[in-house]
Amino acid sequence: MKAAKGALKNKLTAKSILLYVTYAALAVASGGVFDGNLAFGLFVGAVYSANPIIASVVYLGASAVYGWGILLQAAVKTAVIMLAVAIHFFAKRKIGKLTLLLYLTAANVFYVAYGFVDYLNLFDKLLFAALGEAFAYVCVYTFRAVFVRGLNYRPALDETVCIGLFVAVASYCLSQIRFGQMELIYFVAPFALLFCVVCFGDKVGLCASVLVGVGNILASGNCECCVFCVLSALCAVTLCKINRYLAALSVLLVEVLMSYFLSMHGTFGVAALAPTFASVLVFVVVPGRVYGYIRDFCAGGAERYLSQTVVQKMGDAVSRRLVRLSDIFLSMKQAFFSMSSSAVSPEEAERAIVKQCSESVCRNCDERVRCWRQDIAQTEQNLMQLGVCAVKRGKCTILDVPQALSVRCDRVSGLLSEVNAQAEVYLSYKQRSDQADQGKALLGEQMGGVSDLLMQLADETKNRTGYDTAKEQELVDKLVFHNVLCSGAVIARQKDMITVVVTVSSKDVDKDTIQKAVSAVLKQPVAVERVEQTASAAWVNVLLNVAPRYAVTFGVCSVPKEGAEISGDTHTVTHTDNGKCIVALCDGMGSGTKAEKMSATSISLVESFYRAGFDNDTILSCVNKLLIGGGNEIFCAVDMVVLDLYNGLADFIKLGACSGLVRSGGKVEIVCGSSLPLGVLEEMTPSVTKKALNSGDTVVLMSDGVADCFKDVNLVAAAFAEVSLNVPQSIAEVIMSKALKRCNGHPADDMTVVVARLA
Repeated sequence: MKAAKGALKNKLTAKSILLYVTYAALAVASGGVFDGNLAFGLFVGAVYSANPIIASVVYLGASAVYGWGILLQAAVKTAVIMLAVAIHFFAKRKIGKLTLLLYLTAANVFYVAYGFVDYLNLFDKLLFAALGEAFAYVCVYTFRAVFVRGLNYRPALDETVCIGLFVAVASYCLSQIRFGQMELIYFVAPFALLFCVVCFGDKVGLCASVLVGVGNILASGNCECCVFCVLSALCAVTLCKINRYLAALSVLLVEVLMSYFLSMHGTFGVAALAPTFASVLVFVVVPGRVYGYIRDFCAGGAERYLSQTVVQKMGDAVSRRLVRLSDIFLSMKQAFFSMSSSAVSPEEAERAIVKQCSESVCRNCDERVRCWRQDIAQTEQNLMQLGVCAVKRGKCTILDVPQALSVRCDRVSGLLSEVNAQAEVYLSYKQRSDQADQGKALLGEQMGGVSDLLMQLADETKNRTGYDTAKEQELVDKLVFHNVLCSGAVIARQKDMITVVVTVSSKDVDKDTIQKAVSAVLKQPVAVERVEQTASAAWVNVLLNVAPRYAVTFGVCSVPKEGAEISGDTHTVTHTDNGKCIVALCDGMGSGTKAEKMSATSISLVESFYRAGFDNDTILSCVNKLLIGGGNEIFCAVDMVVLDLYNGLADFIKLGACSGLVRSGGKVEIVCGSSLPLGVLEEMTPSVTKKALNSGDTVVLMSDGVADCFKDVNLVAAAFAEVSLNVPQSIAEVIMSKALKRCNGHPADDMTVVVARLA
């Protein structure tokens, strides 16, 4: 139930003005009914939905019409309620249902005690006070549903019941007021019935006619007005589909016929018929576009179905665009692979070196004719041997000169210098060419990964989104019942994914209550993903997703190599948007700052790729090429576990990493890997092992520094099996202490233990 403190700052709007007018009119009409207790209920409802000060003034003014006794009682009740409002306003707390009952009871103490005559009189006072308190709750729900939430949102079940009771009570109060032969109820009922039929539909119009008639029966003791209301509603429902003027005319005919033949008003005359004619005239005079606007406004929920259709159409259009983009990136991948330059082969380089030597070193030699004409085959063969050595090793020396060449050539040093210079040029060219090709290959891999990712997004976008309207309405009703003002909800299903969006008042955002309500409706646990501001500051969207079946807790213990200040091992535990958790350990070869930098870079790249949604092969291939492209012979052993928190499936991915351990049901299993580290070969294939894990299962990853201390992975498994602890951090510390004990506290390499446990 919304606290009244927010109403103190309410500004005048069309909706609030209508509230004040309705409240004031009914307060005057009910001020003398049940000793003014119905007016007190109206006052309490207005305090919750309007400005409490204005509500107090209107209530006291209406009570003054009925004498000083009722005014005095109203003043005491007003003082008690306003004191409660002030206390909750400054305490910044809402007034709950039970708290409100306490305040209502306190406010009625003076009324019950004042003017006590006998026990029969006391019984009447207690009955009237109870009716007033019950009507206060009815008014709170009614005013909130009609004047706070607005008619464009379907009221909850309890709100619908309260609105019906409110209409019946209002009819009861109006039916007791007469001006000579004219009854006030006939000024209101015809217009109200026609309005409900035109704006809210047949069912609402018929229900309203029955409720108005029941209220009149309770007030007057006869059923003439009830019959008139029901017959008028039936005629209006039948003829309104043709023309609203015919519907209005039919109500007049019912009035005339019942007055003439059944003497509904006691006499048949202008005075008796005037209220109905005036009410129908007001309905006819109001422009039709006004009713159309109200009808469309009240049917605003129907627009959601149109929006759902638009969403489906837009999803198909976006899917087609994503497919086209995927094709573009796939073409770019093929283009980058085909653009690899055709580098000069070593054989071609060796022949070019021979030719260059003949043109530069041997050009003005006296023995040129003999060497390059008479013994050309022998000369080319000798120089080719030098070229092969230079290209292969990067440099040739005097020891590589063939004996035949050294005996008859007096320019051996010049030949060596020229061969080495040309070999250096070629090797430099070859390195640049290889780097360019590696860059193109890396870009090609990334383009291919983007193409696959876009195709996956296209497939997800194209999938039809289902909406559960029944559960959506159930959710709205449940949230409103739990005092969270909700204007609408959407439950979207796409494949196995369920997304829930509820639009609630920014003043009533209670994540725990919303989460519990959605979980109860869906019958499965959900979690609040985020809260987004809407275009209006008064409303926010709360987005929820089905909570994963499992949660992950982890612990890590790391010790640097003896003599080193920084460990070259890095780790990460990352949650992705699709309910997966990546636990990774990266061991940069070597130790110290350089190893730590490269392992941190590798693990950061892996984490970023996984967050973006790339698949395992693309991620590891791209990271591997990046490390090779560095040209610094940087190697990183990567040990990863990709956990699906929805079903417990785990992928153990190892690249040059040590064996991992899994403890399930008290048994420890070794997960081995057989693959080279990242950065060794351009083409690499990771070792992937799939396992199904359950709640309570524990995974241990360790760097080679820990494994080397135990010498045998079976000894590590035995040490892990001996640990009776379940807290991951404690397990990591115990395994590390056992490893340090085996190496006498002098680690020869960086040591890291990462432990993850499913809960």
